[in-house]
Amino acid sequence: MALSVRLFGLSSWSILLPQAFMGMLTVFILHSLVRKRLGPAVGLLAATFMAVTPVSTVMFRYNNPDALLVLIMVAIAFTVLKAIDEHRLRWLIFAGALVGAGFLTKQLQIGLILPALVVTYLCFARATLPKRMLHLSLAGVAASIAAGTWLLVVQLTNPASRPFIGGSRTNNTIELALRYNGLDRLTGADASRTITSSTAAIADKLDAGFQRFLLPQFSGQFVWFLPFAVVGIIVGARHLRKNPKLAPTHALTAFTAVWLLTTSTVLAYMSGIVHPYYSLTAAPPLSALAAFGIVYCTRRLRRAPVRILISAAMIDYLILSTITVFRSTADYPWLPSVVAIAGGLAMTFLLVPPPNLLMTRITSGALIGTVLICPTLWSIDSVASPHVGAGVTAGPGILGIRGDHPDPKLRYPGLPAGLTAVIAGDPAQPGVLRKIQTTEDSVQWAAATVGAESAANLQLASGRGILPLGGFDGTDPYPTLEGFQQMIRDGRVGALTFQNLPPLTLEGQGEAARIVTWVRSHYAADKVDGAELFEFPVP
Repeated sequence: MALSVRLFGLSSWSILLPQAFMGMLTVFILHSLVRKRLGPAVGLLAATFMAVTPVSTVMFRYNNPDALLVLIMVAIAFTVLKAIDEHRLRWLIFAGALVGAGFLTKQLQIGLILPALVVTYLCFARATLPKRMLHLSLAGVAASIAAGTWLLVVQLTNPASRPFIGGSRTNNTIELALRYNGLDRLTGADASRTITSSTAAIADKLDAGFQRFLLPQFSGQFVWFLPFAVVGIIVGARHLRKNPKLAPTHALTAFTAVWLLTTSTVLAYMSGIVHPYYSLTAAPPLSALAAFGIVYCTRRLRRAPVRILISAAMIDYLILSTITVFRSTADYPWLPSVVAIAGGLAMTFLLVPPPNLLMTRITSGALIGTVLICPTLWSIDSVASPHVGAGVTAGPGILGIRGDHPDPKLRYPGLPAGLTAVIAGDPAQPGVLRKIQTTEDSVQWAAATVGAESAANLQLASGRGILPLGGFDGTDPYPTLEGFQQMIRDGRVGALTFQNLPPLTLEGQGEAARIVTWVRSHYAADKVDGAELFEFPVP
């Protein structure tokens, strides 16, 4: 993204261009991976499912590291299975290096693919067990080198000579990896950084368990293909039981099944701040397994057990679709009727044995077409709609509400303005922008504000550097009050502006709160378009 901005200038387009490229590359690698082992039809359908899974559509055109993370995950699956197919250790070493790259991308979240990597290699690699263990150990060394080198360099660099490690409390990469970007995401401790006692009552209550995927925040993101992925797992397990001879097909279905089960279980039972877009890491195995299950069944529709299995999955899909589309009738009032008609036709075809090849193809087309209706519409809506903030979601509004809408008035009603500022940032007001843009070019930071989301809005709109006090959510202990005072004396900051302070800052907690209190007591505020603006003299 930094290179893209260097080439094309600062804009939303230049920031999002690499994300879109990552999405295209992910779909291409997944297609190649599946096509080689399960055939061209399954490969094409898996790539199609990946492309139209709503969470994929929105995240591969959004400023978020999950796009790169998922690209790396699919590349890991490709290299591990290639190592098994070709019996070459170098591909497994490369997979280990990619794990290290995934750690640098989003730290412990790369661990979601490790059980699939280990289980698949241990079960399917053509080597003795001690050799397989040795190979995995060497891959672990490669991962440690790829990830650990950066950690070591950062930790050995004088803190005064490098950026503050955002998200940590002690300016420490290990703390960031194991706490804020690691175990805190599972235990819910990360929520305490943003949600105060006064705002805890309005936080989403996501009871742990797989029923979480039926909630409005999740159901439209990725669960459309889940019933058919279950079919793929059942078919893969049956094949392995009937024909235990190890084969590339078995390795792929085993890898994707373990990957999907690991990711979905963690997503179902983690606590604290659980963004629906976390489900992106489940999209590749979900797409591959669903495509495998559908193609396998539609080629054997003359068999009654197969028709019963795929019909059961179709019924589950229609139930999930009905639940989801009825929550978005404000955008698509006609969609429930379309789903009912298309689903009824598909079920009619499925329940009757096809008498010939033509009817088999018609039944297959009706099934796949019905399955694609809703996720494709959700994806089209995601492309056509602007999104802002940290809690991006795919598809239309839920019960008329969209939490990532650019207009704060159209987001969650009743949400405190300070919490909205953390999630999506305060909008850049025209009067504030005019003031910022008149700051001398020699000033490093044309203005400072509290929180990275608000700073991003100002920076994109003004084209000038904006300093986010307190990092992402305003709670990082950087810069300190003393450090900020020195920045002002050095002429590095032109102004401080804010509209709505994050909850903890408003309650006086953290360095950002100390800075706001000190600035208010030493400088006069201008009221500009509802924002407070404090201008600092340039020495």
